[in-house]
Amino acid sequence: IFPGMQGGPLMHIIAAKAICFGEALTDSFKAYQKQIVRNAAALANGLVKAGFDLVSGGTDNHLMLVDLQNMGLTGKEMEKRLDEVRITVNKNAVPNDPTSPFVTSGIRIGTPAVTSRGFDVADMEIIADCIRKTATSFEATADEVRFAVAALCKKHPLYS
Repeated sequence: IFPGMQGGPLMHIIAAKAICFGEALTDSFKAYQKQIVRNAAALANGLVKAGFDLVSGGTDNHLMLVDLQNMGLTGKEMEKRLDEVRITVNKNAVPNDPTSPFVTSGIRIGTPAVTSRGFDVADMEIIADCIRKTATSFEATADEVRFAVAALCKKHPLYS
């Protein structure tokens, strides 16, 4: 096989993988993974209750794809709005998307980053409400949403 498609045995990469695999065997990592999925389910449920359409109706993992066509928004516009209130998502095509890949009709949202900060299911309800306000009444609620996001980030700092 070597050297064909396989590269050299880079020891720093082998060491990094060993650390990652070791961490994945711990109970705390398993609990973290379960919390990621719980948070994603809570956020998905909150978005559905707020009137958003989710591709597949929800999520079974750490991601969800929100179809914004029923809201009259593009993925590009929603990504920009959410960025302005300090919520990071990315525009994403949805099945049978009528818009270009540079515009899209959806956004993709994941929960690993917020879970790493310690966000929980109750926080997901707040995030869902912030996303709803950003979609439905952006100009009127942008400052309020920014304040709510800042409060969540203060509650769950990157470093303590």
